[in-house]
Formats: sequence, structure tokens, C-alpha cells
Amino acid sequence: MKIKIGILTSSRADYGIYKPLLSKLSEDDRFDLTIIAFGMHLQKHHGSTIEAIRKDDFGTLHQVFGMPEKDTELEISKGYGQLIVHFSEYWSNHEFDNVFALGDRFEMSAAVQAGIPFRVNFSHIHGGETTLGAIDNIYRHQITLASSNHFVAAQSFAKKVSDLIGSKQNILDVGALSLDGFENLILPEWTSVMKEFNIPSENFILVTFHPETVNVNMNKYYCKVIYEVLEKISQNDHIVITMANADTMGSLFRETSKELKEKYPNKISLVESFGKENYFSAMKASKFLIGNTSSGILEAASYGKFVVNVGTRQLGRLQSGNVINTDFNKKQIIAAVEKIKTDKNFRCVNKYYKPNTANNIIKFLLNERL
Repeated sequence: MKIKIGILTSSRADYGIYKPLLSKLSEDDRFDLTIIAFGMHLQKHHGSTIEAIRKDDFGTLHQVFGMPEKDTELEISKGYGQLIVHFSEYWSNHEFDNVFALGDRFEMSAAVQAGIPFRVNFSHIHGGETTLGAIDNIYRHQITLASSNHFVAAQSFAKKVSDLIGSKQNILDVGALSLDGFENLILPEWTSVMKEFNIPSENFILVTFHPETVNVNMNKYYCKVIYEVLEKISQNDHIVITMANADTMGSLFRETSKELKEKYPNKISLVESFGKENYFSAMKASKFLIGNTSSGILEAASYGKFVVNVGTRQLGRLQSGNVINTDFNKKQIIAAVEKIKTDKNFRCVNKYYKPNTANNIIKFLLNERL
């Protein structure tokens, strides 16, 4: 009998991380794979990324609705409740041997919390990490506490998970799944990606900003700083912005990006969703990264890129030597940009990389079943 695996995916970000595992599971006759898509995947204003999942055709596809359309604190809280209701119905009608949950987003937490009474066997990827500038820190630990198996990206995270659950059982340090096989990953040519997303053939800086969901009232000021910084550095380099996620007040950051594009149409490019391979191609082709996204912390070092990490959203996360941290301060950010431009020698080992991440997860699933 095949092992029934469910994969919870709520956004372009977690789906891209899952892909090495999805590819191997879909090709292995010992597994029956179901992708459970919800959240931003089903929202048109976030690019309807459900279509990319359909195109990949890794397995059976289920959809669960209930994501809030707005991003106020009230709507996020109400949406959390709606997702619990919808997932309660889902778990009552579907059974799996193992269900994967990744990361720390509020909608992922809601899906997992709904499964607790149904004794769903959850496996958590990227537990034990710390992001003090985002309430996701709480959601991540909630998912950890509700999970039976834990696939962490570094040994320090394994210790954190062990402290949280009061046990050392079923905790595996496998490295960052998104980096699995990156050295052999054939990326799309940047020239083709550039044409697909209407990005000019110029040197560019890759930018991604999300709201800080702990200091919510500061986000208007943060957007003002971002606008002024990008306005200045776009005088010398093109700016490619990937749009903000559906976090509390994420629309403020999206509107800031749109205002920049409207004022400087030839200097700013906006991308709703690259997809994993295209995003990595953009990362590889860029001069460096600016923002507060986890991809700057987890993946950029493997592509030889410096990162200006702004604010506290990623505060507390393990960092490699490619990251320069700044406050939301125009002078600090500009100074970091100038430092990168004068330092041509990249010297860094990615602390999140380990070989055979997906294979080691699969070995665990098979041994657990036996």
C-alpha cells in the first residue's frame, strides 16, 4: 500500500521551497502525493499561483478556501478563524499518513491548528528558527508544537525544537530544502526571464520588502524610508521589486512599490511572482539584494550575493557572512549599498546548506512507515 502524503502550501514562497521534495515524491511509486493549496495561491491579486501548481502536475491537487482579502489586523484574525473552519471540514474528510507544513505564516498555522483534534500526523519544515520582527515567530512555534516530525535547517534550530517539545525524538537536521541540489539546478536564462517579465537589459538590484508585523504602527514610516532609498539608488541601477506577501499591512508596501513604478517607469520593474526557478535566475543575475525577506538569509549566499537586510523582520535568524544588517534608516541603507559596491570579493559559506536534504526526508518517511 502506498504512503499517503499531503503537502500544505499557501504561497509562492513555500511552494518553491517544497519543489525538490515534490519532484522526488511524485516520481516515487511508494508514495501517493496530494498537494493541498490554499491562501495566496487562490487569490488573483497575488498572481493566482495555483496555476503554476497545476502546470507542474506533481500529484493530486486539492484547494481549501478561506483566506482574507484585506490585510488589516481584524481581517487577518477573522481570516485565521475562517481557515480553521474550512480546514476542519477538510481534515474530517481526508486522511494521510503524513502531512507537511512549512515555515511560519498565519494561514499555515490555521491549517495545522484545525488538524489537532483529528490527530493529523504533521511534519514541520523550518521549525526552531527565530524572527523577532514578525508575529510569524509565534505561528512557527505553534506549528512545531502541533507536529510529530521536525526537519530543521541547522543544529541550533534542532535544539530550539527540542526545548519546545521537550524531546529529542524525530528531529532531523537536514539543511534548507530550497537549496537541495542547487549546484545542479538548471536555471532559466536570465535573458528569457527578463523578456517574460518585461525587465530591461540593465544592471539591477533585486528588492523584496514585507511589513514588520510586530511593529505594525511603524510600517507607514518604513514605507517612506523604502521609497526614498529606492528613489535614490535607482539613479544608478535598475530596481526589480518582487511584491509583498499577504501580511498585516502588506498593502502599504505594495502601494509604495506601485507609486515608485508610476513615477519612475523606466527605473522600476514590479513582479508579482517569479516562481522559484525564475527568482533564482533573477537572484543570480542581480548585483545584490535589498529587503527583509528570508530568501536573502537562506539562499542568497549560495548564489554568491551580498544582502542588505533591513529592520527586524529577520532578527534572530542564523546568518551567513553575506548579510549586512541595517535599521530602516536611509543613511544606513545607502552606506551598506556603497560598501557592497566597493567590496568585490565575495567570501561566504552558506550555513543553511547540506547535501541530500530531500532524500534524507524521504528516508525518514520510509523508515517511519516500516
